[in-house]
Amino acid sequence: MTWDPRLTLMRANLSRDLGRARAWCGHKHFGLTGYTLVAAAKFFEDMGIAMEVSVAEIEHPFDEASVIRTAVEALSSLGYFADTVGAKWTSPGIVVFAAELTSHEKLAAVQYFRDLGVSE
Repeated sequence: MTWDPRLTLMRANLSRDLGRARAWCGHKHFGLTGYTLVAAAKFFEDMGIAMEVSVAEIEHPFDEASVIRTAVEALSSLGYFADTVGAKWTSPGIVVFAAELTSHEKLAAVQYFRDLGVSE
């Protein structure tokens, strides 16, 4: 298998979008700290990209379901799919971790989701 620079760029973009979703989760669930968002990004025919989000590296136990719902809603507003039941995969997918964003990038992400009216 040869290295494809497009895959590196795609992984960076997916990680950045997941980082934006993480910033929104941090805003909506302010008291919950010490966790990382990770996703399996999968590519589907005629649909696009889906991200199956989970929470990793939890420092303090908490109910992660609300954080995952918040992340999925944010990613959905960015054009990713969450409901892929019955869809045909076109690739095995890749694992991505949320990018570490600067404070300015986090604020911009929160403002972006607020402007869109993303709830949860």
